[in-house]
Amino acid sequence: MSGIARGLALGTLLTCVLALSACGRAGPLEPPPGPAAVPVPSAQLTQPDGSPAPGSPQDTAAKSGFDIQGNPVATPGQKRSFILDPLLR
Repeated sequence: MSGIARGLALGTLLTCVLALSACGRAGPLEPPPGPAAVPVPSAQLTQPDGSPAPGSPQDTAAKSGFDIQGNPVATPGQKRSFILDPLLR
């Protein structure tokens, strides 16, 4: 196979792959299966300094490492600067 034929075959293959990758359903994301989210009580969940209020679900999760449903909770991370932060603000 000559170089031009290989390039044409590769271009055709790439075009087909890109055309097929666009297949799918259009529209907004669908919610995950399962029960609807439980509404959060309207009580104050954080203190003025930003820490979770004592007895709040966030405080309990921070102490035990698990939320109300028993799912593991990630520890809060430190705020670090990112190179694109000025563009995002």
